[in-house]
Amino acid sequence: MLESLFEAIGKEDISRYSSVLFNIYEDKDAYTIEACFDDDALVIGRDKPFVICGKEISWDKAEKKAGKELTGYIKSSREKYKGFSSIAYGFVEGDLNYIRSSDKKTEKVLFTAEDFKDLPPAKLKAWMTVYLTDEATKQSWKEWFKVRFEDLPEDKLDYWRAFLADNFNYEKYDQNR
Repeated sequence: MLESLFEAIGKEDISRYSSVLFNIYEDKDAYTIEACFDDDALVIGRDKPFVICGKEISWDKAEKKAGKELTGYIKSSREKYKGFSSIAYGFVEGDLNYIRSSDKKTEKVLFTAEDFKDLPPAKLKAWMTVYLTDEATKQSWKEWFKVRFEDLPEDKLDYWRAFLADNFNYEKYDQNR
C-alpha cells in the first residue's frame, strides 16, 4: 500500500539525513502517512499524505500494518538507510515505534566553580567527599575534611568550589547519573 511513498522517497537524496520519522494521521476517511527527515528538514507527503488504508480497520491495526510495510522497506533498502541513527513511526499524538533507535549518548558535563555557587556549604562538602578525584582526596583530605564549611566566609567557599571543579571525578559522576 505504501509503494507511492517509497517511490517519492526514492526520488530524493536522503544521504545527508540521519533520522526519519513516519507520522501517521487519522483523517476523515483514511489513515495517512508522511515522512519527516531530520525534524522537518525534508518532509515528503505533508501537503498530500500517502494513504495507508481506509478507516474500516482500527487505528492500532493501521499502525501495525504501516509498521510492517515500513520495516520491510527499510530492510530491503538497508544500504540507503545505513547512516540513519533513528528510524521511527507512529501517530502524531501517540507513542513512537522504533525500527532503529539512536544510542543517545549523555552529553559530557564539565563543571566550573560557578556551577557549585548555589550548593549550600554542607552540600559542597558532601560533593567533595563523593566527587573529588582519588588523587585530590589523598593530597588534601586532612586540609578540608575537618573544615566546617558552614563557618567559612564566601571567599574560602569559592576556593573550595574551584578546587572541586578542578579535581572533579567525572567517571564516578557519570556512573551515578
